[in-house]
Amino acid sequence: MFIDTHAHLNYPDIVKNIDDVLLRASDSGVESIIVPATTYKTSIEIVELVQKHKMLYAAVGIHPTELKDFDESHLPKIEELAKESKVLAIGEIGLDYYWEPYDRELEIMVLTEQLRIAKRAGLPVILHNRKSTDDLMKIVKEEYEGGKLKGQFHSFSAGPAEAKECVEMGFYISFTGNITYKPNEGTYIAYDIVKQTSAEHLLLETDTPYLPPVPYRGKQNEPSYVKHTAAKIAELKEMSVEELGRITTENARRLYCI
Repeated sequence: MFIDTHAHLNYPDIVKNIDDVLLRASDSGVESIIVPATTYKTSIEIVELVQKHKMLYAAVGIHPTELKDFDESHLPKIEELAKESKVLAIGEIGLDYYWEPYDRELEIMVLTEQLRIAKRAGLPVILHNRKSTDDLMKIVKEEYEGGKLKGQFHSFSAGPAEAKECVEMGFYISFTGNITYKPNEGTYIAYDIVKQTSAEHLLLETDTPYLPPVPYRGKQNEPSYVKHTAAKIAELKEMSVEELGRITTENARRLYCI
């Protein structure tokens, strides 16, 4: 019924209980989970992890907040890992101008190179955006190549205009459990985006172990909780959870070739 398109299951305190986590996910209607990397090292770990569990798939890549000891030789190694059978995407990649200090030019270079790796590999990208909307949208448009670049804007944090642009380019957008929190200015923007965006361009995610939905706020998130985020989005879309689950699962299968 559901595909969790973004869950960091490689964290040690999750891996040690992975069988229980996956059983709870399956019991909650989750059929597949995409596990994104944040570094070259975690890319290797995740490729190994997904080989052990049928319902798991990998994304490999270097996250913008993980560039302190960036080694340029890791980029061609990411491209090699992208050839592994259960690697479905390049991610989690993007820009992050929230955590200071940051190196804007380095972030842009690493992102651009990974977008090109994705295009050469014929894989979608999983995009991270924090306080960097203008630069991220500019780069995505520059690398778009008439649809050769495709993917998902995860934990969507831009505005309605950018959401419309993403959809027009054929990208998918997703929201985490924070859409279930007590409404504030940002939440109301997310509500409007969900309402204006066709379900055919939405995906579901948890961003495990972060941003658990109500009623689990304050606890460690996990894929089984995706049903609560789905319920809120279905409410906003004025459709059943079952129908939302069916459509978003078809979307994920189409984008990631699951």
